[in-house]
Amino acid sequence: MIDYHPGKANMVADALSRKGKMVVDDSRNKEHESLIELKKMGLRLSMGPEGSILVQVKIRSMLRDKVLEAQLADKGVGKIKEQINRGIEIPFQILSEGLVAMGKQIYLPKNKLLKEEILNEAYESRFTTHLGSTKMYRDLKEYYWWLNIKREIAEYVSRCGIC
Repeated sequence: MIDYHPGKANMVADALSRKGKMVVDDSRNKEHESLIELKKMGLRLSMGPEGSILVQVKIRSMLRDKVLEAQLADKGVGKIKEQINRGIEIPFQILSEGLVAMGKQIYLPKNKLLKEEILNEAYESRFTTHLGSTKMYRDLKEYYWWLNIKREIAEYVSRCGIC
């Protein structure tokens, strides 16, 4: 068992009783470098209580922008927006960003590349595993709606060599 006596009680200053000036200076430099890196990323920084740093990050999905772009190019979506503006009662609505949605689900026009990208993201991203068509359908139907969505998901999953 080791008895430790801080400060002057020790005849020879050991590592535990020395002041950590270099360590403190090093940590301040690293902290300053980290702040510079965070600012370079375009993050909003503010000081919180007791000197803590608050970082605000705004994340925006690129898929959402691509869907909006596809909707703007689609004639069918134009007709849907026209009907909504005329006051005709249809199951679609226009969200604040200009996206057409059916309830809470974003409407995906007939755009094979975009559908394929969304299916790839849902099926093969780093955060998911090969889910199977039922689970994938349940996950995607929360966010997206398109004609024959269930059939297209089943066809996509059936092409997987792993499953």
